Amino acid sequence: MTSLNASVIQLTPSSAAFVANRVNTLGPWTGPGFIRRLHLDGYSLLPSKDLLCQARTYFATLSAEWTPFRRYCYWLVVFVTIISVIKTVQEAAVVWVQNVHDYANPDLARTRVTKAWWQITTSLSTGIVGFIVQSFFCLRFFLLSRNFYIVALIVCFMLLGLTGISLSVGFIVSANVPEKVRWLLIHLIGVFSADLLITTGTLLTLRKQSVGLERTTLLVNRLLRMVFESAIPPTLIALVDLILTQTLDNKRFLWHLLLNFSLGKIYVISLLYTLNCINEYRLFQSSRAQEIFTAGNSNYNMHSLVHISTEVSTHVSPAREAEDGRNHKVKGSLE
Repeated sequence: MTSLNASVIQLTPSSAAFVANRVNTLGPWTGPGFIRRLHLDGYSLLPSKDLLCQARTYFATLSAEWTPFRRYCYWLVVFVTIISVIKTVQEAAVVWVQNVHDYANPDLARTRVTKAWWQITTSLSTGIVGFIVQSFFCLRFFLLSRNFYIVALIVCFMLLGLTGISLSVGFIVSANVPEKVRWLLIHLIGVFSADLLITTGTLLTLRKQSVGLERTTLLVNRLLRMVFESAIPPTLIALVDLILTQTLDNKRFLWHLLLNFSLGKIYVISLLYTLNCINEYRLFQSSRAQEIFTAGNSNYNMHSLVHISTEVSTHVSPAREAEDGRNHKVKGSLE
């Protein structure tokens, strides 16, 4: 069993004093970096992409009209926001212990990779967050396409990814490096495959719905842009992470964590961005209907107002009976 004793390192008196006071000499450099990562001040280079800002926007624009799906989305946002903050605290703790608490104590620091549960489970927490977010996008794809076969395949890849990271963590504890790397590879293959199927399936399904009236085409094009913007980043990061795990040698293998640490947050931001786009569209349609009602424009009869009201609640009400089937599918991706 690996010794957990402190390292025996001879230091000069000044260096020994520096190490003894490491909370104050190293802490001020490490702590602010993670405070910035939390973005608790509400500012960043990309404020609209910040997780907490996105969550705040979602709750601020949430519709007062509750449906089962909206209730599901509400609690999903609450859960992923909380777990994302906890994960950030976990990552901050790992960096603090490795670079401050265990500074100049490598014999102890190196053992935490396989002994400290809060450090071992960083990849597992990323996998859990990814699985939850993928479940939402898989459900959206099902509501849009009603394709049971593709959805079943996506679910299989999702479960493969979650199983892979769980077993990989187990082999970390047992110090079985080859199996750890093998199941990490299986995990990343499952995650990337699920992301790829969800993204391409959603894009292709939406493209099939884009033929029709101009309003339907504009809405579907808007959905296509939203899917592309929200789904591509986590898919590419999962792909690059997969490539790194297969190309880095043993000495540089842990560099793949650079992407793995970010992947969980990217997943959550992708989810929140999608939901906020839906809320934005709902508010736009609601404002449009209110303006029409207030202006009393004679060009809009009662049938038009009923149609717009329905459009606000379903996001894509059919303007013509011929479009009913197609718009009913699009409804599933926006509801």
